[in-house]
Amino acid sequence: MRRWTLFGWFMLAVAIVCSAAYAASTRSARTPVGDAPAIRLDTPEGGTTAYVALPSGNGPAPSMVMVHEWWGLNDQIKSLARRLAQQGYVVIVPDLYHGKVAAQPEEAHELMRGLEDTRVFDEMDAARHWLAAQPRTAKSKTGVIGFCVGGGITLRYALRTPDLAAAVMFYGPPETDPAKLAPLTAPLMGHFGADDEGITPDRVNAFQAALESSGKSASIYEYKGAGHAFMHDGLPSYRADAARLAWARTLDFLQKNLK
Repeated sequence: MRRWTLFGWFMLAVAIVCSAAYAASTRSARTPVGDAPAIRLDTPEGGTTAYVALPSGNGPAPSMVMVHEWWGLNDQIKSLARRLAQQGYVVIVPDLYHGKVAAQPEEAHELMRGLEDTRVFDEMDAARHWLAAQPRTAKSKTGVIGFCVGGGITLRYALRTPDLAAAVMFYGPPETDPAKLAPLTAPLMGHFGADDEGITPDRVNAFQAALESSGKSASIYEYKGAGHAFMHDGLPSYRADAARLAWARTLDFLQKNLK
């Protein structure tokens, strides 16, 4: 019989803890949240639904379009929308996966591969049109915020949407070609983990240099000891200190540009 070493038992315990944390974060695929209305967004390709988080009161409010991670429109992203709504924003999150939510990385990767900018941008435009038709947000400024794959979408959407008031990207793929950044008009904030193996500090530095050389207004931050998805509480990647600081910076940025 194979003997287990102390190190082997330790690694088994780590695997169990990480699996439990991951299971908790993906439980959103089975647990509905009904504290905000679901609305329909129509586009030439058929459209999708969206989750809406509303601030208290009935007065005018600035608005945000939130772009979900590669997991889809799950409870974790809804909780972020509610946190932003508590700060006085009307937040709409289009369901870019059309009802599907990934519970495993393989599913998430497959769903992400089905995203196509033209369709995604049409659905985000539809979300902004919905905001423009609401009494609370008809005359307000609108920003966009996204995480992971949603962070990359946020940047690309900001590059083709000149009337956004702000854009915040969390660890999304950066653009390092100054010429491609030329259309950017919205103030931009970016958050990246210094230990992210996919989006390395070299790429972030090149992104920042490209923004500077093209004369764009941007605040780019890196967080030591944090990797990819450091904002996703419930996953082993979560880093509380980095998440708190990034969120505080984001709220200050939105306060300055949207309120």
